[in-house]
Amino acid sequence: MAQELVLEADGFAARLSLALKALNISRSQFSATLGVHKSLVSRWLSGQVMPTSYNLARISAEFAKRQPGFNMTLWTAPRRDFEAVLGLSSTVALPEPGPPQIASAEPVASPAPQPVANTQRWRAVSIGAILLVMVAAGGMLLWKTPPPSTSAPEAPSPAFASVAVLPFLNMSGDPAKEYLGEGISEEILNDLANTPALRVAARTSSFSFKGKPLEIAEIARKLNVRAVLEGSVRQQGDRIRIVAQLIDGRNGFHLWSARYDRSIKDLLSVQDEIARAITQALGQRLVPKRPRAIDPIAYQDYLQAQYFLNQRTPRSVGRADDLLADAIARQPDFAGAYALRGHTLLWSADLDQKSLAESQRMTAEALKLDPNNVEALGTDIERAIRMWDWDSLYRTGQRLLTMKKRNAKAYEGLHFFYLFMGFPNETVDAIREAAELDPLSFPYRHLYELALWHAGRLPEAIAAGETALKLQPSHPRILNELCTLNAHAGNIARAQSYARQLAALPAGGWAWLVKNCELEIAFKTEPRGQIRGRLDAMVPTYIPRADLAVLYARNGDNDKAVTLLQQAYEKRGLDSLTLLPSDADTPRGLLHNRRVKALWQRPELRAWQGYHDRISRDLAATKQGL
Repeated sequence: MAQELVLEADGFAARLSLALKALNISRSQFSATLGVHKSLVSRWLSGQVMPTSYNLARISAEFAKRQPGFNMTLWTAPRRDFEAVLGLSSTVALPEPGPPQIASAEPVASPAPQPVANTQRWRAVSIGAILLVMVAAGGMLLWKTPPPSTSAPEAPSPAFASVAVLPFLNMSGDPAKEYLGEGISEEILNDLANTPALRVAARTSSFSFKGKPLEIAEIARKLNVRAVLEGSVRQQGDRIRIVAQLIDGRNGFHLWSARYDRSIKDLLSVQDEIARAITQALGQRLVPKRPRAIDPIAYQDYLQAQYFLNQRTPRSVGRADDLLADAIARQPDFAGAYALRGHTLLWSADLDQKSLAESQRMTAEALKLDPNNVEALGTDIERAIRMWDWDSLYRTGQRLLTMKKRNAKAYEGLHFFYLFMGFPNETVDAIREAAELDPLSFPYRHLYELALWHAGRLPEAIAAGETALKLQPSHPRILNELCTLNAHAGNIARAQSYARQLAALPAGGWAWLVKNCELEIAFKTEPRGQIRGRLDAMVPTYIPRADLAVLYARNGDNDKAVTLLQQAYEKRGLDSLTLLPSDADTPRGLLHNRRVKALWQRPELRAWQGYHDRISRDLAATKQGL
C-alpha cells in the first residue's frame, strides 16, 4: 500500500484560487470567459485534475489581461514572485485547495465526464530549438530541418482501442527537467505498444504536436486514434507529481484522469499504473508489469539519454552515451539501457569497427536480458547489415517475424531486413505498416518512397515522395528523388521544377545532388556524349559509388560501372547492397556482365545468396500455410 499524502497548500489549485480572489473573478465568470463547464473549474480548484496544457496557457493569458506581468512561468515560480505579480503582500497565506485530496496508489476516480476545451498547446518554457538531424541506412544524409509539418494523409476511422501519448508538460520550473516529461511519456507509450490489441501512435508522430495550438480532436484525427493522453510532471527534490488525463478525441470528454504524488523512486510503478489504467479505460487487457525493479537514478539517466539521443547532434549523442554508461554501471541488468546504448553507438559508428563491435556487445546483452526488446532487435538488424553478418541478420529477422507486432520500430527493422536481402514487395509491406503506425514520421514516409522505387512502382513512389516532402519541405534528398522519379517517368517539366528548388537551397554539401538531378533530366534530353562529360565531372564529388555505377551503366559504359561497383563492394558500402537483381533500378545489362558475375562469386556474396534463397523458401512456406 502506497503512503498517503495530502496535496501541498502551494500547488496549482491553491494558486489558482488565490489568483481568482486577488483579481476578483468568480467561478461563474471564469468558466464563462474560458468557455468551459463550471464543474471543470471546480475540479481544477479541488486539485483533482490539472487543466490541459492549452487551457493552462489560456488561463495565464486571461490573468495577464487583468494583471500585467502575469505569465505561465509563475505557476511554478517561487511563491513570493507569484504574490508580487498579483500585487499581494508576502504575508498573505495561500488558501487551502478545498477539502484535502488524497493521492494513493490507485488513480483518482473522475465524476461524470464534462466537456473540456479540447485543445493542445505546450508551455512556452523550453530548452531552445531542437535541431532535427535525420539519419537512416541505405545512404540517407544528415539534414538539419525545422520540425516536421503535421499534415497527414487521410486515414480510415480510428479503432476503438487506439491512443496517442503526447509529451507531458514540465511543471517543475526548471528547463533542465524537460527530459522528464518527454521520457515518462515515451515509456508509457512503449508500455502501451506492448498490448497486442491496442493501436498506439508512435513517438515521432505524437511528439510532433509539442508546442502546437491544435485541438485534441484535430490531433486525434491526424493520428487516426480514438483517445489522446496528455499530462504534466512536477519534480521537487525527491518527490514527483504526475497528472495524466485520457481524453476522447471525438468529443473532448475525459475518459479517465488521475494524479500521483510519489517518491521519484516510484516513477516506474507510476508509469505502469498509468499504462494499465489506460488499457482498462479502452477495454483492453492489462499491460504486463515490468519483470524487475530498476534503480531510480539509473532510470533517470536512461530517460535523459533518450532525450539527448532524439536531438541527433554529435554532442547530444555523446552525452546520451555517457548517461547510458552510467546507468549500466549503476544497474548491470538494465536491458533498456543496454539496448539504447547499442543504438547510440550504432548511430555514431559509421563504419568504425570498434564502435560497431561495442554496439553489438551492448545489443547482445540487452537481448540476453530481454529477448523481445524491439530497440535491441532493430539495432541488431542495422548492425548486421553494416557488417555483412548475414547469419545474424537472418536470425534477428526471424525473431521480429515471430513477435506480435503493433510497434513501428519492429516493422522498420523488418523493412531493412527485407530490403537488404532482396525482397522488394515485402519491404514495401513492412515500411507501410510502420508508416501507418507513425503517420507523421518523415523517415518512415521517406523509406516508403524508396521502397516503392526499388520495387519499380514509380507512380506510387512519386506520390509517397510528395507526402514526405510535405512533412519536411525543401529536404534535398527528397527533392532529388522526386526529380529523378519524374525524369524516369517522362515528367520532364515536373523534374525541372524540382531541380530548380534543389538548386535554390542554401549551400550545405548538396552539390552532388544538384548534379545528379540535372543528369537525370539530361538522360531524357541530351546525347550520350554530353552525358559522359557530366558523369566524368561528377566522379570526384559523387558520394554513393554504386549509384554512380548505375548511372554509367545506363549511359552504356559497363566497364566504368563495374570498376565503381567493385570499389563500393570493397568498402562494403550499404548502397552496393541495393544493387540487386530484385531491384527494379538495377540495369539488366550490368547484371549479365562477366566481371559482375565474378564479383558475385566472392564468399560473402555467395553467403548472402544462400540466406536470400532460405528466406525465399520461408516466405513460400508461409504463403502455403506450412
